[in-house]
Amino acid sequence: MPYSADMTTLTGPAAARVSPWALSSFWFGTAFHWLLLLLILMPADVVRFVGEKQKGTYLGLLVGIGAILALVLPPLVGTLSDRLGKRMPFIRWGVSINVVGLVVMGLVSVMLSTAGLTAFWLYLLGFLLVQLGNNIATSPYSALIPELVPQELRGRYSGVMGQLQAVGQLFGAVVAFGLGQLGLPSVISYVLIVAVLVGSAALTLSQVPEPDLKPQPEARPGQHWASFGASFGRALAVVAVLGAGYLLLARVLPGFSLVMAFSLPALVVLAVIAALALERRGAVGMTLHPQLGTRLMTVFLYQPFLWVFITRMLFSLGQYSVQPFLQFYNADVLGQKNPGTATSIMLACIIVGSIVSALIGGRLSDRLGRKPIIYVAGSVMAVAAVLLLFAPSFVVALVIALAFGLGYGAFVSVDWALGSDAMPSAATYARDMGLWHVAFVAPQLSSAPQGFLLDWGNARGQALDIPHLGYFIVFGIAAACFLLGVLLVRNIRGVR
Repeated sequence: MPYSADMTTLTGPAAARVSPWALSSFWFGTAFHWLLLLLILMPADVVRFVGEKQKGTYLGLLVGIGAILALVLPPLVGTLSDRLGKRMPFIRWGVSINVVGLVVMGLVSVMLSTAGLTAFWLYLLGFLLVQLGNNIATSPYSALIPELVPQELRGRYSGVMGQLQAVGQLFGAVVAFGLGQLGLPSVISYVLIVAVLVGSAALTLSQVPEPDLKPQPEARPGQHWASFGASFGRALAVVAVLGAGYLLLARVLPGFSLVMAFSLPALVVLAVIAALALERRGAVGMTLHPQLGTRLMTVFLYQPFLWVFITRMLFSLGQYSVQPFLQFYNADVLGQKNPGTATSIMLACIIVGSIVSALIGGRLSDRLGRKPIIYVAGSVMAVAAVLLLFAPSFVVALVIALAFGLGYGAFVSVDWALGSDAMPSAATYARDMGLWHVAFVAPQLSSAPQGFLLDWGNARGQALDIPHLGYFIVFGIAAACFLLGVLLVRNIRGVR
């Protein structure tokens, strides 16, 4: 594939005419989709399938296996989208596959809720379809802000995106609360997810133009699709071997999962040290690699992208150390009799805070720079994660959740603008945004060892008379990741 820096022609003032609300409409639908699915429906369904004692382990396994597709697909789909010079068809097909997966999950939840592990594995199949479709849609979609929006307006547009994501999450929390109060079956939630996802995608598809991209020439018919299929197959083979090895070792060696859980922080630190060493030796810099367009990993030799990727992964690791287990936290630590409803209220507080700060943070970052906003936002998130462990009551926990939301909303809006600024070339926007997207989803793989760590810590805490030890460990890891991310943002060069 020949490298070309002029792939996109829709830039400058003309791009600013695209409505930020229409452009980010689909993010509203995906936020609603993932909040209801990950935080409300999946934890409750897993408990019905496997029971209380193994809920953390199997929920972590479900999220972790689903994250494999989210880890592999974005850069591959992004590369294919760049080569074909198309964005919108991927959104259409991706949403269609996503809907099929939701139908499978909903039917299993309603019709096979007492079928034990059989239901769990069928449910996992539906979740894999959801991940497949959602990543096919969102990988090229992620390229639209850097392609259609000038740099001086990206903070504002990213703020709108963050606000719509927060509103989508708030809508999801309100819906979950209302359905819980009415005692309606979970299938209603799945139907609403489908309706909101399809409606938000339709608005974006109808109001946002296809970027004027130049497709890259094929050496022979179908070469781009063949290359995509081969790359996807190789990536899945590697992941399958690694996953099978993990499961085998976990079965043969009783303490393997625990070792992996405690090794995770060490691996993060080693990755940061390796990045610092590469930069010190001059292997990473501000110059674009001559084979940037043909060799995927050369993008990490561009200094701003490398550190934006690492810091985003740290923040996501902190988020996924806590997010999948919020419903369990409300039941076990705060003693809520209806943990699903309590989680919805807590999420509503987080989201209200993020709505307030998202648009403000994005606009301020256009004036003051991206980094100062992230310093403040990340610090607030870290402090709030620790304070949740000491909340004496549900009401106090809600106040802390509101503070966390203020930090989270500002961070999300500014982080997307920061990531857009750090893209090395317009010729590979979808691929590189897809690769950056890996930093969002790769930490979901930590849910399996983190879930095991949660169960182990709670069991160990009971033996040592230390209540909720597992939550102290998991929430403490989250706070440490937030703080390390704040410290490393200053390493990003070329961005305020």
